[in-house]
Amino acid sequence: MGRWWRNDVPRGPAPSQRTGPGTVAAVAVSAPGPPPDLRPADELDAADPLAGFRDEFVHADDEPGFVYLDGNSLGRLPQRAVALASEVVERQWGHRLIRSWNEGWFDLPIRLGDRLAGLVGAGPGEVVLADNTSVCLYKAAVAALGVRPDRTRILTDDLNFPSDVQVLRAAARAAGPEHEVVVVGSDGVHGPLDGLRAALDDRTALVSLSHVAYRSGWSWDLGDVTGMAHDAGALVLWDLSHSVGAVPIDLGAARVDLAVGCTYKYLNGGPGSPAFLYVSADLPELTNPVAGWYGSDDPFDFDFNADRAAGATRFLTGTPPVLSAALVSPGLDLVLEAGMDRLRAKSVALTERFLALADEYLVERGFEVRSPRDADRRGSHVALAHPEARAVGQALIHEESVVPDHRPPDLLRFGFAPLYIRFADVDEAVARMVRVVDSGGADRWRETAPVVP
Repeated sequence: MGRWWRNDVPRGPAPSQRTGPGTVAAVAVSAPGPPPDLRPADELDAADPLAGFRDEFVHADDEPGFVYLDGNSLGRLPQRAVALASEVVERQWGHRLIRSWNEGWFDLPIRLGDRLAGLVGAGPGEVVLADNTSVCLYKAAVAALGVRPDRTRILTDDLNFPSDVQVLRAAARAAGPEHEVVVVGSDGVHGPLDGLRAALDDRTALVSLSHVAYRSGWSWDLGDVTGMAHDAGALVLWDLSHSVGAVPIDLGAARVDLAVGCTYKYLNGGPGSPAFLYVSADLPELTNPVAGWYGSDDPFDFDFNADRAAGATRFLTGTPPVLSAALVSPGLDLVLEAGMDRLRAKSVALTERFLALADEYLVERGFEVRSPRDADRRGSHVALAHPEARAVGQALIHEESVVPDHRPPDLLRFGFAPLYIRFADVDEAVARMVRVVDSGGADRWRETAPVVP
């Protein structure tokens, strides 16, 4: 049977060229047969209105067949960020020095926050670029508990990111010994809506969830869950880290109280780039539990008794990390230029194609889909379970130049960042997975355990 992937896309090295654990002689592996009833990838790529954005990112010349499917964890480097990094370091820091604080550095968290607000359906002054996601989440959670003093419960679910649950528990401890975090169980794929509804009562101060679950890609309906929590008298805090830049978000329309999100996944802000914090203008009573000079109304008045700043700016604390904060701008610009409607349409098309190919070629090879089938309830990554997930992932990375990521014990996640992933990349990834499994790749990499899976 003929190959169904594009012939003009370089593939990973042949088995005889591979290096690393268990290097083997060439293995003859038959290509999969024709795909299901799918339009050819080259036609889709040629018609893709977002195709030009791929060239806005850095691609390594020495690895032309590289397929990067981990943008749900760390986005690619925008070309514009390379030039901006030089500008910020060499001219703004190197030449202008402290004068740069009066030439754009000082209000950087606020300016970028207002631009992020346009992406997430917030108003001016409701979003700031602040600390990392965990610190932002802690501030928001403690603030929410402070305005519900007669309630002692935080509700979350077992699809939430582990750090979020740890932070919520820390917030509960800070609020007092009677406070607790209740983790509602799920089936591991779909959000436990009925379980949340049953757990909501007059003890619930806060509901805190990840909009898109980091493992399965489950996507909550912001409006439905927020409304349900409000009906029970609780506030809602969303983590948008796995959705912002890939899934349309309208915090205002959903009447969301608080939200946080990172900028280094689909926003391509760079490793460890600052997170953002959203605080609804309807909740002026919320107080920053980690007050500091940058969140005061006049930081350079140097007043011990300074009043707090207006809007979400009051949740700032210390001096912002200028170098990493500045580099959030290029990736954000690209997302805004592309437009969320077009990004979401392509995201759905990419994940639907991957799921169709997985059903056709990967299920029979021991993989199981662990993401929602309903595109409305799925973010921009797909999770597949396999008993040798870690080893298969390592074989893909080291033998086939395909980068997913592994989440213990048995998941491989494949992220489809619509700004730079092609339909041909989807086909290639599946074809190379078939080659890895059929050639015994898991046996060759079973003993390899990287620090970052």
